[in-house]
Amino acid sequence: MSTYRLRALCAGLLLALPCVTSTAHADDALAWNPSWQKFGTVDYVATGVLGAASLGAYFFLKGPSQPRWTGGILLDDSVRDALRARSPTTLKHVRTASDMLAVTSVAFTVGIDSLVIPLARGHADTAWQLEMMNGEAFAISTLATTVLFKEVGRARPSYADCQQNPDFDALCNSAPLSSFPSGHTNVVFTAAGLSCAHHTHLALWGSETADDLGCGFSLLLASATGALRIIGDRHYLSDVLVGGVIGFGVGYGVPTIFHYTRGPDNTAQTASFGRLTTSTPFALAWSGTF
Repeated sequence: MSTYRLRALCAGLLLALPCVTSTAHADDALAWNPSWQKFGTVDYVATGVLGAASLGAYFFLKGPSQPRWTGGILLDDSVRDALRARSPTTLKHVRTASDMLAVTSVAFTVGIDSLVIPLARGHADTAWQLEMMNGEAFAISTLATTVLFKEVGRARPSYADCQQNPDFDALCNSAPLSSFPSGHTNVVFTAAGLSCAHHTHLALWGSETADDLGCGFSLLLASATGALRIIGDRHYLSDVLVGGVIGFGVGYGVPTIFHYTRGPDNTAQTASFGRLTTSTPFALAWSGTF
């Protein structure tokens, strides 16, 4: 499954939002804090432009015809030798599992935490804000990752083997120069970052412990997906680590910096919500665990 199919799932859930209504009594624990910055004209325009740019980069930005970077760095080769599956059947199952986990991760954040729970608890406005933040973060992380793998042109781990034997892997000719960074890992860690940001600032699951578990569950899904991308021999360890850092950084950072810790006048707010304490939008202190 391509990363753009995963992102299409996000878009489909966003489009479904206006069609969903809730008759549940409003739960004040999920009310949008008036000190937070709601989506405004600039946010809508920027998200649309970034989303269009990411699509344009994916479909129209030409990558290299020959690899600009081959082989592993640091622990890449030893981790590949230790973890990758060898049999075609196992590789197929592992890759399918990574696709399923990726879809589950996105559906968990975009569909359940950001849509179903707020609507069921009577807060359509909060659901809309969460989904818009999700779309904003996915647009940014998609653009960053797409430009990187098109420009870097790193060969997949199996590239050298495929050059010697075209039948080495069933996916020898499937995006052979799109190894760095890992798109699947970027998607799932963007979803995990968003989930943790939302659970930090809103009592989505009703208690601090439950919301810690929600964040932890999303990180578990993301980590498992990244591991399966290595076991399935589609990415090196370094591809997965960089994809994860970009994804989580954008997923957690974008809503926290631009919405949860900014006021309606677009000025930085000093606030303490749940386990997160911030003095500026760029200085975050985590006073707990997740």
